[in-house]
Amino acid sequence: MFLKNLDLKKGIRLYIMNARKITFNQAVVLTIVFLCLLTVLIQGTALSSVLSGSVVIIICILIFLITVLFLFFLYKKNKLREEHMVFAIIFTGMIFHCCYVLLTGLYERQHDEGVYTGIASSQINPGHLGYIEYIYKFRKLPDMNPYELFSYYHPPLHHGLSGLWLILLTSLGMAEELAFENLQVLPLLYCGLFMFVTYLILKKAGAKGRALYAGLFLVAMHPTLVLMSASINNDMLSTLLLACCILSTLCFIRERNLKNLMWIALSVGVGMLCKINTAVMAFPIGLVFLTDMIEVIRNRDKNEVIARIKNYILFGLTAAVIGLSWIVRNLIRFHEKPGISSATEDSVMYTGNYGVWERLGIPALADWHFDFPFHPLNGDVIHNTWVIMFQTSLFGEIYPKGLEGISLVLCRIVYVAAIIFALLSVILFLYLQYRKLRSSVRTNMTDAIFLTSGYLIFLLSLSAFALKYPYTCSSDFRYIVICLIYIAVGLADDGPFCQDGTRTVVVFRVIRIGVCASLILTTIVYMIWLWSGTI
Repeated sequence: MFLKNLDLKKGIRLYIMNARKITFNQAVVLTIVFLCLLTVLIQGTALSSVLSGSVVIIICILIFLITVLFLFFLYKKNKLREEHMVFAIIFTGMIFHCCYVLLTGLYERQHDEGVYTGIASSQINPGHLGYIEYIYKFRKLPDMNPYELFSYYHPPLHHGLSGLWLILLTSLGMAEELAFENLQVLPLLYCGLFMFVTYLILKKAGAKGRALYAGLFLVAMHPTLVLMSASINNDMLSTLLLACCILSTLCFIRERNLKNLMWIALSVGVGMLCKINTAVMAFPIGLVFLTDMIEVIRNRDKNEVIARIKNYILFGLTAAVIGLSWIVRNLIRFHEKPGISSATEDSVMYTGNYGVWERLGIPALADWHFDFPFHPLNGDVIHNTWVIMFQTSLFGEIYPKGLEGISLVLCRIVYVAAIIFALLSVILFLYLQYRKLRSSVRTNMTDAIFLTSGYLIFLLSLSAFALKYPYTCSSDFRYIVICLIYIAVGLADDGPFCQDGTRTVVVFRVIRIGVCASLILTTIVYMIWLWSGTI
């Protein structure tokens, strides 16, 4: 009876009308979510068993070619808009990330993953998998001292969400082993949302056109983010929440109201519930608040000063209550201060036998190891933080063994190109922020203070971390992958400060083209590896 009374044409018409009401931002987010769910479905079917590296690469190439042809068609019809290019970049990036997740097993190229033994066992296991399994298995946060078992010292947000995801999947009838394999879908989702938030940040900073595409392409195709999209630890969610801190602060700089202030508080607080190092954002955000208070005080409006103080107190309470809750819990229950478990001096990764300059100084030419551009983990072989940072930014901590011939040559070219254009991108970013700092426009000046201090504080935090925990793994680029947003802002800045003369414009364009070319070449390297099954 229901089917007989159903007006199919009317239903289709209503669907199309509702689809037209979806905004561009909503369409992007829905596409990201759809591709993540599609990945879950593919992993749960027989199709996943026939997806070899070569098949996946062919699919990636076909989708890329179809996307390019569609964009070309719009261009020839004079209908190509900025939204089309942005959507194409994020869509292409997500396709590559999804394919990487499908080809990456739960225990492949992970960090401190530990093990799981399943709900049928009462065993408590270490690592991120053990932490997630505990929540899934016992339906509660670990009630033991979190420093007694490796990785349990991390705040519980990511692991709690992952545990709930397992509960949802298994309650829907998914086999437990497959449900654990689908833990990778959550960081895949976070990575897609990170691309979207980066786009919002670039637009908030005034980016448009080709410059916007270059900045967005950096985060869509950067190899570290590809690796992190299949990593089951809390790095990707933490990076996403740091990006939310940057976005909400840029919104506050433009509209200094309580709403934006509370978004910053939630971003910082929730971020600290994922990873405590989100607190690093307190310094650049604090500088923004300081400049705001100085400006309000100079206006000599007593009511406005009182209102600002009340707002900042509310901000502090909100961020502190949420962000410090895990730390306070451990202090009260276990008398444990925040920190991390670390390896011993016997570890092959230990670098404490080398001086500060050898670890944090400018690397000599021989230290770069251009002949072998991979991170060997051994602290005696490579112990300079900046060399390790560049190596891991391209190839992570795990690389194919026995590389030779054209594959090794390509890796060397990528390594050299990445170093050159990364340094040029940093110079470009700092130069543009310096020019903005000298501007008479309040927003430009505050943006420059916030972005420059944010970028530098993350580099300082990596240096401090490498000194406090002297192991090669402490210098991994994944700890400061958020810095890609700052570099993206520099690449995407095509405002008046980039148009002082023809030479300046040419230099900026060469840097953007060089960065994009390096990313494309790196993607080709990974495709060759995936095709050959060497990773």
